[in-house]
This record gives sequence, C-alpha cells and structure tokens, in this order.
Amino acid sequence: MCGIAGYLGAFEPDLLARMNRAQGHRGPDGSGERVDGAAGLAHVRLSILDLSGAAAQPMASSDGRVLVSFNGEIYNFRELRRALELAGSVFRGSGDTEVLAELLAREGVAALSRLNGIFALAAWFPAERRFVLARDAAGVKPLYWASTPAGPVFASEIKALREVPGVDWSPDADAVRCYMSLLYAPGELTPVRGVRKVLPGQALEWRDGAGPSRLAFAPRRGTPAQSVASARQVAEEARHYLGQAVSRQLVADVEVGGFLSGGVDSTAVAHYAVRALGDPARYPCFTLAPLQGVGGEEGFVDDHPYAVQAATALGVPLHVAPFAAEAVEDLDFVVRQLDEPTADLAPFTTHAICRAARARGIKVLLSGAGGDDLFSGYRRHRALDSERWWGWWPRPLRGALRTFSGRLDPASVTGRRLSKLFRYADASADERLAGYFLWTHDDVLAPALSPAVRGARRPVEALLASLAALPASATPLGRMLHLEKAHFLADHNLNYTDKMAMACGVEVRVPFLDPDLVAFSERLPDRFKQRGSEGKYALRLALRGVLPDAVLDRPKTGFGFPLRGLMRGPYAARLRAAAADGRLDAAGIFDREGVLRLLEADVRGEVDAAFPLLAVLFLESWFRQHGPLR
Repeated sequence: MCGIAGYLGAFEPDLLARMNRAQGHRGPDGSGERVDGAAGLAHVRLSILDLSGAAAQPMASSDGRVLVSFNGEIYNFRELRRALELAGSVFRGSGDTEVLAELLAREGVAALSRLNGIFALAAWFPAERRFVLARDAAGVKPLYWASTPAGPVFASEIKALREVPGVDWSPDADAVRCYMSLLYAPGELTPVRGVRKVLPGQALEWRDGAGPSRLAFAPRRGTPAQSVASARQVAEEARHYLGQAVSRQLVADVEVGGFLSGGVDSTAVAHYAVRALGDPARYPCFTLAPLQGVGGEEGFVDDHPYAVQAATALGVPLHVAPFAAEAVEDLDFVVRQLDEPTADLAPFTTHAICRAARARGIKVLLSGAGGDDLFSGYRRHRALDSERWWGWWPRPLRGALRTFSGRLDPASVTGRRLSKLFRYADASADERLAGYFLWTHDDVLAPALSPAVRGARRPVEALLASLAALPASATPLGRMLHLEKAHFLADHNLNYTDKMAMACGVEVRVPFLDPDLVAFSERLPDRFKQRGSEGKYALRLALRGVLPDAVLDRPKTGFGFPLRGLMRGPYAARLRAAAADGRLDAAGIFDREGVLRLLEADVRGEVDAAFPLLAVLFLESWFRQHGPLR
C-alpha cells in the first residue's frame, strides 16, 4: 500500500521528488524515483508485504521488459508466483510487487484480469514505448491523471498533480453540480477540468506517443455462475464466499485489525477473521467513542453499545478511538486530506479510527464496506421496493404524491424521508431510481450556484448514462445496486476511506469486494437481497446462529454526526464569514446571496439543505487549498 506518481514525456528533473513529497503521507516507510527514457515513475512506500529492501519501488522485472510503480495488494500473489516459478521465473524477495512485474513482463495488460486484489499501477514497457495505467475493478485504490503540453502525468492523489505545470485547474462545472447534489463526482469527473480519474476496472495505454486507448478488464472468478436453488444453498454459499474472502485478505507481514461497528457486515468480517487466525487476540478491533447529540433529527442510532456487544461475543480486543467534538470544525484539514471535496462527515470518524489503529502499531484494517452495496442494505433500497405499491399509478396521481410530499415538514426525520421517497414520483422509472441518490432537488440548489454551474449537466444524467449501459433484463434493484457499486461505493465511500486511512499510514481492505463474493451476490435473485423491509436477507440467512441475534436484528445505521445542529451553529457561522469576506465568490462557482438564502431557509426549517450546504463549505475549502486560487 503506497502512493504512486509519474509521467510520460519531457519534464523537469525534480518533478518526481516533488510529487512524492506532496503525497508522502501515503508511504512513510520509504520512497524511490526512476527515469527510463521518456517515462518517470515515483513511489512512496507503506511496507506490508516483504518488509525488506527487496520490495523497494519503482521495480523492474528480472528481464528489464517492464518497470512498475504499484499501490495496493495482490491477495493471490503466492499462487501466481508458484505458476511463474514453474515457468522459469526466479524471485529475489517475497512480496507481491515482484510477482506483478514478472507477470506483466510475460503477459502485458492481459495479466490484469488474473489479479485478485486492490491496486493502482503504472507500467512502462521501454522496448515497445508503451505506458499503462490501471485501477482495480472495484475502485478501492484511487488513480488520477492529466494531459499536459509535455505529456500525461498521473498520481494517487490530486495534490501531487498540483506540482505539475500545464494542468488545467479551472473548475469543472459538471463535477461541481455533482458534489452539491450527490456529495461526490461520478465516473471520470474531478473538481477541475484538467484532472480525470482512471475508472475502476480500466487500463489506459499510451503507445509510441499516441493515446490514451482505454481497455476494460474484469478479474477472473474462481467459480462459474450457477442458479441458486434454495435458501439453504444461499446460506451455505454466502458463508463459504465470505469466509474465503476474509481469509484471502489477511495475507500480510504485519498485524491486521478491523473496524467494528457492531453491524452485520463488520461483525461478520471479524468473525471470519478470528476463525482464520485461530485466536481472537490476534484481531484487534476499533470503534468510535459515542458522539453526543446524535439521534433525534439526525435519524441515527449510536453504534458504540453494539460494537461492545459484538466484541464481547467474538472475544476480540476492542479499542475505542477518542473523538473530540471540536474536530468537526477543522474542515480544512479533512478537505486537504480527502483530495476531493466529498461533503460527508464520515471522513472525520474514519480518520479518528485509523489514527487510533496506527498509534497501536496497526497498519492494516479490514472493513465491512460493500455489504450494503452488494446485498441491499440501504434505506433507498426499501424505498425502491415500496414502488410496487404506487410506481404503476398513472403519472398525474404520482405527480400528486410528489406535490403532497413537498409540503411535509423537512425538520422531521419522517418528513425528510417521505419527501425524498416521492421527490421524483412522476418521473420515468430510471430517473426515479437515480433520484434516490440525490440529497436535494435541483430547483432548491440552483439559486446557490453561479450561472456557469447552474447551466451544467444535471447530476442525474451521469447516473442515467450508467444505467443505459445495463441490459434491459436488469431488475430495478439490480440497476440500483449497479449504481451503488459503480458510484456511491467507488466514488464516495471507498475514496474517502482510502484518503483518510492513508493520511494515517493505514491500509484498509474490503473483503466484501472479493471477486468471487461479488459474483455470488450478482447471481442472487432479488428475493434474497431485499425482502420487503428486510435488507441483506442472504447475509442474515447465512449468519443466523453464527452471529448474535442482537447484531443481526439491530437498526441499520452508521457512524452518525449531528450535522443539522452544526449547520445551525459553527458551520452556519463559517458560511456567513466566507460570504462576508468574498471567499464564496472567489472560485466563480457559487452565488453568494443564493447560498445565504438557502442557509436561512435551512435554519428556519423550510428546507433540508444541510448536506448541500456542507458541500458549499467543502468546495470553498478545496478550491482555496488546491484550485486555481491557491
């Protein structure tokens, strides 16, 4: 787990060193730079597999055919190594990067489909003058790139690209609208026009000065797809694939721990980790101290008692990460580390937990992320299921639902949820589905945006484009879960988790995104995912009798924050100050008076705009720290 950066073209000699310094927090254990012809590769290292100097990067294959800079872990590297040794390869060290280099030298980009892991990589094939960037199929590891007059550049974090001359740092209006409505930018978008993401499961290739050409790849799966016959079969297979995934992802030459919220997903991961390790004491878990003021209008349930209960049942040590309430006021720090203006307060808690883990010497944590996205665990999945009662109504009647819901009290949890449920009631099926991902209606946000941003593409259109690529046979729930994995998970949850964990020198692994477990989830009929109001039905079937009933039957929640209270207090004061001193006008993306009117409407309880207003704060901070006004 590391940070990578580099270029293809003619750049100043000290650029690689500057890029390494900009993201040095990702690799506190070492750094390296190498120039080979037109290619320059840089690397900062967090040592987890093969702690010796034999694993230093950038690394060349034994025959010199490929030079690699690699961030991530290849969980099946030992099986790949055995096959390569039978084919004649000789290895110096014991890590996965050397295996990757040898595999790429033999097979080129075709090797990518053989990797079971989380990764972002750059590979230079000097004899062929071929340069490749690639990112794992789930999008766990970030990778950004930009075109410049001197050639393409890339990095694990956008802040490293700030060191490169010739990158266009003007705001991307489409992305800004998405950050305001979705809280993240889907697909290739970033806050600025000149920087783009490599998509999950995508390789970009430059050859002989031309490119990039795009290649999509998928990891090979260990079992063929087959129909599911019964609930018993579902339970058996779910236990098998989840246990296999956790066991695979425990590979490390350092101690491994885990997040533990006391929910189904993190507790299941902890259970199978303990079973694989054979000793609960070898799996230290981390949770967050209780947060004061959460509940009520926020709609959250405190995780801490459930985490204690789960840890007691499993016998694992549980460490409670301290969290000062004042930390939420340091938005600039979080935005700087996030690398994208992802307007969510969960990054604060992720950072607190990872910081506590690293203080105890833990470099690797297993997460339960992905369980909701694969097996249907979010509130919007229940909302989608409710459409069987009203989604078939004539459009005028659905329009009446929308009108009625718009009159509900946004200050109440029930009012907010019903309003969101029916906000797009009279739209087409796919637009209704995509609408569940939006925090606030476009009409509410438009006055807060500058004319240039107001005229940009609607955020829902990016989601509709993703849905258009699916086969017509895909069910509504299947279509929604596609958006969860492709965007909410990859562009939001995994992105902020990586950035805040790596700020502490901690790697987060995601067993639920093991390719075989993903394949199993994708062939499950909807009835084993969402069963009326009960989500993750397959997991609950599998884990009944394995985990305590209190874990399986607890309310769905997450690490909560009193955001709406903050938006009436210190965050409101910060917004007003930013408006007063001209900071809201500086980047050219907001209408200052429109923002203030939206804030006052939110404070009075006329609209629920807490998250979009938080996005204003994050975007202002991001452009001030990273953008053209820096």
